[in-house]
Amino acid sequence: MGVIAIRKAAKPARAKAVEANQKAIDALTLGSGTWRVKGVPGLYVRCRAQMKSFFLQRRVDGYLVKETLGPLSMKRARAAAMKTWSGMKPVSVAGDGVITLEEAIEQYLGAKVLADRTKQLARYNTERYLADWKTRTLEAIGRDRAGVRLLQQRVTKEHGEATSNQVIRLLSAVYRWHRKVNTDLPESPMVVAEIHKIDARDWAYSPDELRAWWSATKKQDDGTKIAFGVKTLGTMKRMWWLAALLTGARKGSVEALKWSDLDLERRVIRFRITKGDRPYSIPMSETLAALFTTYKQSPDVPPSNWVFPSPSIDGAHLIDVKNPNEGVGPAHRLRHTFRTTLAELGAAPDQARMLMGHSMGGDVSRGYITAPLLVESLRTIVDAVAQHYVKIIPGIVEIG
Repeated sequence: MGVIAIRKAAKPARAKAVEANQKAIDALTLGSGTWRVKGVPGLYVRCRAQMKSFFLQRRVDGYLVKETLGPLSMKRARAAAMKTWSGMKPVSVAGDGVITLEEAIEQYLGAKVLADRTKQLARYNTERYLADWKTRTLEAIGRDRAGVRLLQQRVTKEHGEATSNQVIRLLSAVYRWHRKVNTDLPESPMVVAEIHKIDARDWAYSPDELRAWWSATKKQDDGTKIAFGVKTLGTMKRMWWLAALLTGARKGSVEALKWSDLDLERRVIRFRITKGDRPYSIPMSETLAALFTTYKQSPDVPPSNWVFPSPSIDGAHLIDVKNPNEGVGPAHRLRHTFRTTLAELGAAPDQARMLMGHSMGGDVSRGYITAPLLVESLRTIVDAVAQHYVKIIPGIVEIG
């Protein structure tokens, strides 16, 4: 591929239209001239005397830019067009009030109160999925609705709906934030990229699955049995998984616990590192408080400010805890299980929100609730959840 022409104020080549399928392309007569391919922005096929070849054509800031794709199949030409279309832009240089997307994102992240993890994810998505967009100006992006739609289609196809939603939400948030000041920017082009609806997963463990999560055996070909499950892990990892089970907290929140976050006398636990940077406190069940007390006194736990210190890096804590080889599923399944158990035991929606660390927004009345004042009112519920789990898997009351 290569740029074959750039002309100021030139008009797009007038062309007949052809359907975007191989049968239609094959039916075109050699020497019949240039045809616009329906449904693919800027894609044309030129039928010369001896061959047919595709090219892209797009107007950029008053210039008509053409890029040769070559003699491809319709399928490959469509894929190349979707990938190349968005990149057919002059590199924008910041200055004189002009701002690139990369600069816009950094200004947005610097001004907003966001969790470190949220900022890290935004920068990762920028580098991973918006590498070809970083040098474009916000104004150019605002005029490029077709490019935004193609971007969404490409990311969805190659990386899935969830990733596509993250990228489009980032673009939308940054663009709208800057447009509040720069009112000359066009309407947000993200109006053409609808957010995919992703159904919640039925991820809660059943009682049988919880028992297998804790302890299971697998018979080998030679007749011997191998044990799996959380029970087979060392003291620290075993306690980590039990803390996640008995609190329903997110993985990062449990990993970042310090002993100063645990009040074992009052039986209260505070999660400082949370999604949306909203720390919250909940009561510990008697079961969890007893487990933490025993765990803290264990000779297997090295002295540290962290509840779950890293065994390999001094001064650090465990990160990204996973134990798939021991038959233990993703930690987030425990959060689904915790919320499902709350519903099963009759917890009110607001009580569930406080225990899960969810926002108390959503309506005017809920916004008046001061959650920290209600910690003690939740104690009966967390004790009931713990007893529910103990009844299913009695072995969790011991970590030694």
